[in-house]
Amino acid sequence: MDIDRARYLVSGAGRGALDALPAALTGLDPVRLATELRRSFPPFEASALAEQVTLRAKARERGIEGMLLSPHGLEMMTHPGVAARRAARLAAAGLPVIDLTCGLGGDLSAVAAAGEPAAGLELDAPTALLTRANVPAALMARGDAARPPFALAGSAVILDPSRREDGPRRFDPSAFSPPWDVALTLARDAALAVLKTAPGIEERHLPPDAEVEFVQFGRSMREAALWFGAGAAVGLRRAVLLPAGVELTSGEPECSPQPVPVGAFVFDPESCATRAGVVRQLAARLGARLLDPQVAYLTGDAASFDPMAATFEVLEVVPFGVARVRQLLRERRWRPVEIRRRAFPVEPDELRRLLGRVEGEPIALLCTTIAGTRTVVFARKVEDPSRAERAGEKTAQGCRQ
Repeated sequence: MDIDRARYLVSGAGRGALDALPAALTGLDPVRLATELRRSFPPFEASALAEQVTLRAKARERGIEGMLLSPHGLEMMTHPGVAARRAARLAAAGLPVIDLTCGLGGDLSAVAAAGEPAAGLELDAPTALLTRANVPAALMARGDAARPPFALAGSAVILDPSRREDGPRRFDPSAFSPPWDVALTLARDAALAVLKTAPGIEERHLPPDAEVEFVQFGRSMREAALWFGAGAAVGLRRAVLLPAGVELTSGEPECSPQPVPVGAFVFDPESCATRAGVVRQLAARLGARLLDPQVAYLTGDAASFDPMAATFEVLEVVPFGVARVRQLLRERRWRPVEIRRRAFPVEPDELRRLLGRVEGEPIALLCTTIAGTRTVVFARKVEDPSRAERAGEKTAQGCRQ
């Protein structure tokens, strides 16, 4: 976004025009939207407003409301649920918070909403203008995170090094901005710091003096977050599943490392648990064991439920072979509506194509490798009955109201 567009959007005229736009414009395609707006605004203003309408529609799908946006800034913005959780932890420390890479203010607005003194730093001038408007309660400065104009020693710091510059997301920390080693130094200089990065970051880039958590929202992995300083548990790994608010750490009891044969149930951990390396802790929580030391699928003889894992009742277990799997599906009149895989060479969509059309009772196929043998578990997904009861209670309350 250029500076002139940002200046218009933060002006009284721009904000007033944006607030006055009819909601019906949101549903128009970009071409029709621009045409409609040019009936009432000069081309420059119409273009700026059309972009905001389009971006706000996308932002609304992510739970982001009422902010001035740029395409790049929206792409990089923290999910509000993730930002709120982080802000609560920072607020508990009772320190002023400085977001050294604040972007459009996703984390900064959550910190300000939590009631803590907040300041933001942003290198890009148009983005800094939008952020001042987005988070008026925060002190806003323009500058380079690598050379912050703030004293960090008595503050809590948020750092999110840029991983996208006019191209695909990169996983090379040496190419981050600020560079990974600089970001680590800044984090260690603060009284408390959280350094955000991509959830797929390689283990070798994770320092031993940090607490590391892997955060998932719904089915989507959102970030890895490294905590330093006050309140950080050095060396701890944590899986975080939102919006459920469920956590699991490496400090909790874990199951035996010895694998066991497939039992009556198989459990498939969420991605945050596998990335955090707390699969054995999850197994202990479920009363389950490992199927194979190299595979995250777990097994047990009793049904158990936790938001960190999907539960499946085992129907059949066979060595993998397309003809064998297809024959068993047709004999039992099973239809694979869900295909999951771990340590298995065939993609679910490719396996579905190879199996062809099969009709019958909907089931799941869990494809994996156990003790070196490609294996398929035919299973039926089982939902937590207590969750169903709670859903029923909410429905009943709604009907009574």
